[in-house]
Amino acid sequence: MILSNLVLGFVTSYIGYMSPSMLNITASKIRLEKSKSEAHKFILGVLLIVVLQLFVSISLMSFLNKYPELIAYLKKIAAIVFFILSIVFIKKELTKKTSENRVYIEDSFSLGMVLSLINMFAIPFFIVEYKFFLMYGWLMKTTSSTIFFGLGSVLGVFLVLSSYVFLVNKFENNLLRVTKYFNVFIGIVMGLVALYSFLISYF
Repeated sequence: MILSNLVLGFVTSYIGYMSPSMLNITASKIRLEKSKSEAHKFILGVLLIVVLQLFVSISLMSFLNKYPELIAYLKKIAAIVFFILSIVFIKKELTKKTSENRVYIEDSFSLGMVLSLINMFAIPFFIVEYKFFLMYGWLMKTTSSTIFFGLGSVLGVFLVLSSYVFLVNKFENNLLRVTKYFNVFIGIVMGLVALYSFLISYF
């Protein structure tokens, strides 16, 4: 039972985080422009916030069931945040000097925490999956079951980000030629996320 909870959390979080996103692309960008160790620091920062988001998700699940409008409110905030960040990243790429070939990011660990913290879709995602598995009896509402499910979820996120760092390292020679477009790509991804969040919140 414990192993199944671990695998369940791992698989669902891996699938949920595997698509190209702000976190995945930024981890790859740091690996290319700085180092593998800095990318790992970024991942650790992300994971620290993921642990907190899991704790908050599980703790507030019953509360949010009584007040579903709160989730809608959070989605609206997420849309605004992602829209602003989309503009910031695109503007940063378009206005930087042509002589700059690299973008230096200060304190990768803190950056991972900040980007993970503003990922407002994480908490709704964890709440929905946790509630779904409880509803179908795949997960028990016990301390040990919850702990191993959470551990599996964190490991899933870790493997996804590590996979991006590993793959970008393997194809470094090709990706270095397009790394200057990563800021624009991140901006576009966040812009699409903002648009999607806006549409599902207001329509």
